Amino acid sequence: MPNAILCITGSELTRGETKDLNGPFLATRFSEMGIRVDEILLVPDEPALLDNAIRKSIARADVAVLSGGLGPTADDHTVAVLGGVFNRKVLRHPEAQDRMRARALARGLTEESIPTNFYKQAEVIEGAHVLLNPVGLAPGMIVTTERGLLVVLPGVPREMQAMFTELVVPAIQDRFRLTPPRILRGKILGIGESWAEGRIQGLEIDFKTVEYGISAKPGELLVKFISHAPTGHAYLDHVKALLLKEFAGEIFFLPEGLTDASGAAMEVEHSRIVHNLLASSGLKLATAESCTGGAIAKSLTDHAGSSAYLVGAIVAYSNEAKERLLRVPGELLERHGSVSAEVCEAMARGALELFSADIAISVTGIAGPGGGSEEKPVGLVFTGLAARRPGGEVTTTAIRNTFGGQREMVRQAATVKALDLVREELTICR
Repeated sequence: MPNAILCITGSELTRGETKDLNGPFLATRFSEMGIRVDEILLVPDEPALLDNAIRKSIARADVAVLSGGLGPTADDHTVAVLGGVFNRKVLRHPEAQDRMRARALARGLTEESIPTNFYKQAEVIEGAHVLLNPVGLAPGMIVTTERGLLVVLPGVPREMQAMFTELVVPAIQDRFRLTPPRILRGKILGIGESWAEGRIQGLEIDFKTVEYGISAKPGELLVKFISHAPTGHAYLDHVKALLLKEFAGEIFFLPEGLTDASGAAMEVEHSRIVHNLLASSGLKLATAESCTGGAIAKSLTDHAGSSAYLVGAIVAYSNEAKERLLRVPGELLERHGSVSAEVCEAMARGALELFSADIAISVTGIAGPGGGSEEKPVGLVFTGLAARRPGGEVTTTAIRNTFGGQREMVRQAATVKALDLVREELTICR
């Protein structure tokens, strides 16, 4: 399997001012193509450090990628440093320069008003295969190395992505014989990482046949199994069957791969998964929250288009608010307490009726750090759902959960669990 090293340049990245978008994009695409990414390097705009990173990358990688530093300013050193690394002249590419001039003139500029440094963006090193920018100005390059290829791309994500997809992928596929992997990913909810890991290790999976990884967020785990060789692809079906048997309702699987049909990275954020399901369902949702303080509604409204299904949200923190806004009977609060399955179900039903929704979710619990007792400890959270069935009948349910960690971790885990009740309702019950 060919390997790759990615060098992303820019002092704004190494200072933490800007988040790197290019490294994750490239790593995802390479992984799906069947190229192993060994490193993603963030390099400041310092020629000596850039020179060192390029030399090490081309010596150790079949495909080295350098993104950034192709602009018109004094801190854009990429082409000059490349000239030194390969001992080649720096030239202005005529076609790239003509395209730049045409764009400038089309915007109403005159030849006299174009600054001299503008055409610095048309510089390349001699002997390189030049990649004309399909959506921007600065061209990219592909340089043949002793080991493989060095790909040089702009740092602007939109330009880099277009150039990589249209021009670089075909060149890499021509240079290397690639075998795309099969990638299986699933989410396990409500189980700690150590406990899930112990159960997975007990399944007698052949980890020499598949690559395995697990990553954790509050309330959820993402497990990944990758078969790099075609001879092992069928084994992933066996792995999936083992996981389904072991975790039953605690796991669900994402579509295979890392990107969707459009080439965009596959969404694994739980709120996005539920958002997509709700947006396509035609159903209306309401929320009733206590300890999460509106986090469920916020996580959904973070996604454009949520107005198509979210009709309303209530944060009912006090018992008075639960009674007055959600019509939770006072006797339930007195008998069972606000943190109880009975009150949680009543909150969901109240939100369902108040907003004339099809589905309502509710949360009540003790996020901490104080407020717990022996009977109801910190981390105890009830998540509930009320659903209006086609015949008009309303069904309710509430689940008792105990989440570990500090206050914000409990709230995040409760948010994920509540959202997953909606996912189950839309994918299993409907």
